[in-house]
Amino acid sequence: MSRRLTKVLVPVGALLVAAAVTLAVLQPWSSVAETPKDDDKPVTTKAELTTLTSDLRLNGSLSYGASTALPGRGGTITRLPAAGDVIEAGQSIYEVDGKPVIAMRGDRPFWRDLGVGVENGPDVRQLEQALADLGFGKDMTVDDEFTRVTEANVKAWQKSLGVTKDGVVKLGDVVAITAASVRVDSVTGKLGDPAATSPLTYTSTTLRVVATLTEAQAREILPATPVTVILPDGTEVPATVAAVDPGGQPTGKEGETTPATANIEFEDPAVAEGIGLRAVKVVFATSEVKDALVVPVTALVATTDGGYAVDVLRKGGKVERVSVEVGLIADTRVQVVGGDLAAGDAVVVAQ
Repeated sequence: MSRRLTKVLVPVGALLVAAAVTLAVLQPWSSVAETPKDDDKPVTTKAELTTLTSDLRLNGSLSYGASTALPGRGGTITRLPAAGDVIEAGQSIYEVDGKPVIAMRGDRPFWRDLGVGVENGPDVRQLEQALADLGFGKDMTVDDEFTRVTEANVKAWQKSLGVTKDGVVKLGDVVAITAASVRVDSVTGKLGDPAATSPLTYTSTTLRVVATLTEAQAREILPATPVTVILPDGTEVPATVAAVDPGGQPTGKEGETTPATANIEFEDPAVAEGIGLRAVKVVFATSEVKDALVVPVTALVATTDGGYAVDVLRKGGKVERVSVEVGLIADTRVQVVGGDLAAGDAVVVAQ
C-alpha cells in the first residue's frame, strides 16, 4: 500500500524515526493507557482513507538570478538606463560619446574590431549569429570568417541603427549579453564618468526562486525535481528545480563561503510578476502513501508496552481501545495500520 516517490529528498526512514521519538517523548495526548470511562462524552473524528504526503519545506526568495557586470570600454558615458529596464538584443543598452552601445547576444566579450580581412575567430561567428538572429543574415553562412557577405549584412544593420555604414564593427560598438533580453539590476556608472569601468549590472528577465540548502540537501535534491512554491498570499504554484549549486565559493570575507542553493523555475513565470523580490516557501514531497488509513495525531494513545492505540467509539456509545502501529506521519496526521479499525470509524481525540 505504501509507495515511495522516485526522488527521495530526505531520508524518510529518519523522518519517521524522529517523528516516532517525538510521539513517544512528548505524548501530548496521553502518557499511559487508561480505559475511558463509559459515562465520558468523548470528542471524536472519523478515520479516513486518503493519500498522505510528508513534505520538506524550505525558505526561499524570489530572484532574477545572478547579476552580471557589463564590461567597460573607452570614452565617456553620455546616457544610462534605469534599474529595472529590460534591454533586448539589438537595442542600445547605454551610450558612450553620444553613440549607442548595442547589446548583442553572446557568451564571450568582443575584444577587437571586426571587418573584412580580420583573422578568423569565434568572435566573428558570434557576431554573425547575432546579426542573423536580428534578421540581418541574408546569404550569410555563420562561421569564423568575416566575408563580403558579412560586411553587407553589417552595413544593413548599421543603416537600421542610423549610424555610419562602413561595414566594420569597432571595439565598443557592441557589447555581449548572455540572453535574448536582460534586466538592468543596478546602475553603477554616472553620466560623465569614464566608460572604462563597468557601467551597470544585469540579470535574467525571468523570476525564479532561490532556496538555501544544507550540504545534505544539496547532495540529495536533484535537478528536474517537481516542487510547489507557496507565494506570500498563500497561492500554491507548480515549479521545478532547474539547478543545484553546491556552494563553497569564497565570498570575499575571511572564512566565509557561499551556501548551497537550489534554483527553482516556475512552470508559468507570470504567476510571480508584480509581487516583488519577497520571501516564499518551497515544498518538496518526500514520501507518499496512497489509500492510507489516517487519524489525527491527537487520537493516538501511548500504551504501557511502548506501542500505540486509538480509542474507537462503537455503536451504543461503547469506547473500545484498539492497538495500532504507526506509519507515515505528516503534520498533524498519522497513518495507522493493523488493529480493528476501518475508514469511517469514530476515533476519540484529545481535548
